[in-house]
Amino acid sequence: MTRKSVQLIREGERVAEVSVEIEEAGAWGATVGFADIAKLDRVRRALRAGDIRGALEDAKVYRLVPETDGRVSARGFGEDPQTPLNHKPK
Repeated sequence: MTRKSVQLIREGERVAEVSVEIEEAGAWGATVGFADIAKLDRVRRALRAGDIRGALEDAKVYRLVPETDGRVSARGFGEDPQTPLNHKPK
């Protein structure tokens, strides 16, 4: 039986979601085919080389933004912080 899975690859501030097929191999556990292993290797090499377009051919790529202590990050998305709700419990 074969099922789809998403593998995450992190290199620096980038994360790639790579779709692979996992085959249930009985007592030996699950296995990934050679084509999917090659795809994972291509994406990892592309991310390490800074080739985002190359990685995008086989994966969805995201940039990680570090959390701060309430201040807006200089590398963030440029959103203004939201004003807190003034909810008073009864």
